[in-house]
Amino acid sequence: MAKQLKLETTAPFQGLPELVAQDEGLFAAEGLDIEFVRRGENAPTKVDRSMTDPEMANSFASHGSSAEQGGAAMFNACEWGNYRRVEDSKTDSKQVGRRAIIAFGALMVAPDSDVYTPQQMANKLVGVPYFAGTHYLALLMLEGFLPR
Repeated sequence: MAKQLKLETTAPFQGLPELVAQDEGLFAAEGLDIEFVRRGENAPTKVDRSMTDPEMANSFASHGSSAEQGGAAMFNACEWGNYRRVEDSKTDSKQVGRRAIIAFGALMVAPDSDVYTPQQMANKLVGVPYFAGTHYLALLMLEGFLPR
């Protein structure tokens, strides 16, 4: 009998290895019956300009909420945000793999924006979520062009 394991869904750019493994039957070949459960839907969708301190942010707003609530055994997320999630967890969870998603990030502007180079981001408000790879990735991408 296959061992059952529930995994929280994630964006394809982060969870592509798991999706391919499921599609190609690699989990089944190892005796694993994988069920993907829907990721928590409580991620904020609006800009909150009053949030100026990372301690104000919910570390489970984008990843890990299903696992934290007992609905999944594992979730896939960039290592940077997971350090905070593991610290905040009430489920005695741990981080078992580490990989950054640096290759998959981009800074986006509105189609009608006059900004088309990183240098033009100087003195502009850049919004990114706390405790996600994008938070650290945005700093990394901009620091070669702008002082922090």
